[in-house]
Amino acid sequence: MGVGRPVGGITSPAKMVANIFVSFIGAGMLGLPFAFMEGGIMEGAVIMGVVGYLSVTAMLMLIDCKYAILTSGGRAGGHSIIMDTKVPLIPPDSSSGDEGEDDERHPPMPSTDLTYGDVGLYALGSSGKRLVDVAIIISQIGFCCGYLIYLCKNLNLYIPRISQRVWLVFLLPPLYFLTLLRHLNKLAIFSMFAQVSNVLALAVVFWFDFSHSEEVPFTPNEYSLAGFPFFFAVAIYCYEGAGMILSLEESMAEHKRHKFRSIFVCTMTGLTLLYICFGVSGYASFGPHTMDIITLNLPHGTGTVDFAAIVKICLGVSLFFTYPMMLFPVTHLLDKTLGFNAAPTKGNIMRLVLVILTGLVVTAVPNFAILMSLIGATCCTLLAFILPASFHLSIFRQRLTKRQRYFDIMLIVIGVLGSIIGLWDALKRMNEAHDPLLDLNEFASVKNGSLHPSLNQPATVLPAQRANQQSTLTRGAKT
Repeated sequence: MGVGRPVGGITSPAKMVANIFVSFIGAGMLGLPFAFMEGGIMEGAVIMGVVGYLSVTAMLMLIDCKYAILTSGGRAGGHSIIMDTKVPLIPPDSSSGDEGEDDERHPPMPSTDLTYGDVGLYALGSSGKRLVDVAIIISQIGFCCGYLIYLCKNLNLYIPRISQRVWLVFLLPPLYFLTLLRHLNKLAIFSMFAQVSNVLALAVVFWFDFSHSEEVPFTPNEYSLAGFPFFFAVAIYCYEGAGMILSLEESMAEHKRHKFRSIFVCTMTGLTLLYICFGVSGYASFGPHTMDIITLNLPHGTGTVDFAAIVKICLGVSLFFTYPMMLFPVTHLLDKTLGFNAAPTKGNIMRLVLVILTGLVVTAVPNFAILMSLIGATCCTLLAFILPASFHLSIFRQRLTKRQRYFDIMLIVIGVLGSIIGLWDALKRMNEAHDPLLDLNEFASVKNGSLHPSLNQPATVLPAQRANQQSTLTRGAKT
């Protein structure tokens, strides 16, 4: 997803902070309380802090790579990057959507703006660009699948007579028709609505957590080595905006860009603290009954205004319309790569295949937390750790100090090991805790109107949580 850049760029630090915030806050935060339940409070806070530091450092490396390329003239292997004509991913001027017919009705424009793929092309040639493109395609499809899981589970919660699999069949056709839009200016308002919904969800969940945490008599996990791979992958998933760092930096006015790094670091530090607080408070509120999507734990309200229902409805509507926006970079890239810009019928068929693919993925991996782990351990690790460090090593070569070189190598090693261990853990969880999208009664306690399932009564729990809950309750009883 691109960041719309006003003419002249952003000059206000407050607007830049808001831009960074909306680029990184997403549906991934809804799975953080479950991740803290799996990894423990102390372990989770440490991992989130370390992953945040490494991710921010790696993203700043990409900016260094960009300016190194521009300084060198942008030539790699005889191929000029900065002189290529490029089309912005999402045109910043929505009013220009009807002008021209070339390249999806937006005429090519010469630009010195470099994308993540351009940096990969310069550093590692065409293979570097392909790696970036494939990782972005798979991760974007994964985000869309996460949205489908949220929608199906919430719809099944309010209308349990219709199973989640049937809801999935109902949702896919209208979503497909939305993907046929070649321009997203008509959906722009839903992007802002999605961010407002995310903030509303944060506020309501925080309020509920701090108001009811004392009602859960349990001793929280402080650490769990078994949950380390899972939490590591989920933590990386939460920094899903890593591929947008160059667009964010480019969106700032040129005479203000020297301040971008400090603004970015401060904003990301605050965002990391927010992630930790949100995850810890959600886990503390619901204990061993924390769902893979925290909003599913919110009970039906009994007052005049049901804030929990409002949050779920707003998030549902926003994620429904965010789905085609998240899939847009994939369809845009595939249209250009496969030459479907001049063959709209083939492009429509390709979109149909992608939408059906997301449905099949959700049927195979219907657990939101496991899906987060899979995407985080593979594509997000590649985009956040491995590729930035590899590009940095390649572009700067002999100019790096030993400390910088060792840090780049360390990032690559952490990324590779994290990918292997995280993928192994996610596949293991899929085999041991398959969560079918058919008549899943995991919300029985909420439907019955109880705030928390009684610890003395049987509760419907995901199989992946059983061992963790038993050890937690045993420690609580001893205490």
